[in-house]
Amino acid sequence: MKRINLLPPEQRVKASRERGLLWAILLLVAVVVVLGLVYVWESNQVDNKQAELDQLSAQVAEVQAQVVALQPYAEIQATRTAMSNAAKGIYDARVSWSTILQEISLVIPENVRLQTLAGVVPATMLPGAAAPAGGVPATTPDVTFSGNTYTHRDVAEFMTRLGLIPQLTNIQLSSSTGAAVTDTTQATVSFTVTASLRPYLTAPPATQLQGAGQ
Repeated sequence: MKRINLLPPEQRVKASRERGLLWAILLLVAVVVVLGLVYVWESNQVDNKQAELDQLSAQVAEVQAQVVALQPYAEIQATRTAMSNAAKGIYDARVSWSTILQEISLVIPENVRLQTLAGVVPATMLPGAAAPAGGVPATTPDVTFSGNTYTHRDVAEFMTRLGLIPQLTNIQLSSSTGAAVTDTTQATVSFTVTASLRPYLTAPPATQLQGAGQ
């Protein structure tokens, strides 16, 4: 059976408008509910992130406090390392007289007799010494040999053999004189030979640590 709308046209238009307004209100309410749920969810996310940030900030503050507490120990360790390196550098830069004497005993000719042997470390090779002016090390007679033999040729051979010792350089003849010959003595030659210690390739380390007085 066909349904017939007996409402006047004005009432039908009004009813249609009211239904549209009702749907609009329902849609608006749904949008508001969805926005409210989104706001609550985002607010919870912000609270969680803020809690994480606060926790991380507390951990950072704790680590920074530990760093401040351990700073003196770090300075002590740095000083200890610097002292160890300085001591090692000084030890490596020392003049090994025992090695030099051993090498002299190996190269000295059999007919050469040493009476005195004097050695001194030059100031430029001492720990903490300033570099030589102009970058050229001064040549000084650091080691002095005094003795006697039979001929000047023996003295020359002794000087040549001293040149084989790597720690010595600038070997010079200071004096060489012959003694008078008698019926009971053989001719002898008294000599004095000087040499310089070979300088270091790098300056010896300082004995005072950098910043020790600060």
